[in-house]
Amino acid sequence: MKRLTSGDPDLDRVLGGGFPRNANVIVMGGPGSGKTVLAEQMVFANAGDRPALYLTTLSEPLAKIVNYLQEFAFADLGRIGNEIVYESLAEVLSEDADALLAHLTGLIQQYRPGVIVIDSFKAVGELFPDARAWRVLVFELARLLSAYDTLGLWIGEYSPESVTALPEFAVADGIVSLQRHQRGTRDERLLKVIKLRGSDFLGGEHVFEITANGLRTFPRLVAPAAPSAYDPVAERVQTGIGGLDSMIESGWLRGTTSLIAGPSGAGKTMVGLHFLRQGVIDGEPGLLVNFQESPIQLERSIRSLGWDPESLLGPDRLDLLYRAPVELQIDTIVREMYRRFENNGVRRLVIDALGDLEKSALDPRRFTEYLYVLTQEVARRGITTLLILKASPAHDATGSDRLGRDASNMSDNVVLLTMDLGQELIRSIRIVKTRGSSHVGRRQALRLSTEGVFVGERL
Repeated sequence: MKRLTSGDPDLDRVLGGGFPRNANVIVMGGPGSGKTVLAEQMVFANAGDRPALYLTTLSEPLAKIVNYLQEFAFADLGRIGNEIVYESLAEVLSEDADALLAHLTGLIQQYRPGVIVIDSFKAVGELFPDARAWRVLVFELARLLSAYDTLGLWIGEYSPESVTALPEFAVADGIVSLQRHQRGTRDERLLKVIKLRGSDFLGGEHVFEITANGLRTFPRLVAPAAPSAYDPVAERVQTGIGGLDSMIESGWLRGTTSLIAGPSGAGKTMVGLHFLRQGVIDGEPGLLVNFQESPIQLERSIRSLGWDPESLLGPDRLDLLYRAPVELQIDTIVREMYRRFENNGVRRLVIDALGDLEKSALDPRRFTEYLYVLTQEVARRGITTLLILKASPAHDATGSDRLGRDASNMSDNVVLLTMDLGQELIRSIRIVKTRGSSHVGRRQALRLSTEGVFVGERL
């Protein structure tokens, strides 16, 4: 099947390779959801051997659409009038259906477009009080576009209820829904393919952004395909913490995920930093995904341990992915993590902390699904991972709440850090779970100093 690009490679992935060329697709959504941006982006991405035809109706005036178009990097205004033609249907809409169809036929015969956009298609339908006449017009238009091997994009501010109520949805070959939701102080945009005849596509909701380059889609995560054969590697990874490796034979098994849980001040972040620094020493690039400590604060922590930030930090050594908690969006964070996995050859990963990442998800169930997919993906890539979880001192962190239970179940190893807040502060560490490995289960002292983190005597 021949396809046309949407102008966004990741959206093309969602669509199974792009829009089928000889199809009529409804792009629906509320005001400001990004419908027109998607249509214009697609027009500029496909116009060339065959021009693209953009028809406005009774929504935004043609001059305003072209004016706003200049804000996007994909818009080469020199192509307008030749490869890309803008026309208004406002005048002919005052006539009957036959006149409108004849006018559209004339435009298509004149320009032979590869893509034709009608914006807003819904506004045209509202001018036809006769439902039968509108259904006939929609059918004839679909047949006309198919005859000329043209992709039609029908744009409209349709509501979800319209999908089962209006005839254009039955006639259309594809339906793409764009939504915009207010999440606290920020907007969240979601894209969903409802229908795409003759084509496989990635279902579910996908986050997207509107940038200066147009739409940028973040396809939802799916679990990696199970390998036909699995040959586990029994290689051990050193933790970088004195005394800890001997508690887990000689280190974590490569590609495993470990949950490090404990209250504030117990040493969770320090454990993660030592683990990543040991990776740099061993020639294993690491990635720290951090939502609390800014790069300046992180550098201060590194210097307090007597380490040199200049020799430690860098994409090929210890890379930092920092996002402020108020700006988190789980799809963008995870996709950026995947990108750095590929580009930097990441072998060690620390996420600090899971609670912050969970808040960036739309709902707890969605976060649990993402966490499962992530743990499967790092295992497939052989990336040894530490997940840091802040837990109440009064609980063991693995059963005190849903997040703790889910993270514990998905992790290969679980390590609990505790604090005795008596007259003297005593920190301790205890390994309560390891898969495929034996471990020392007793509680040991955990020492934090300017010289680093060490596991001491039994408590």
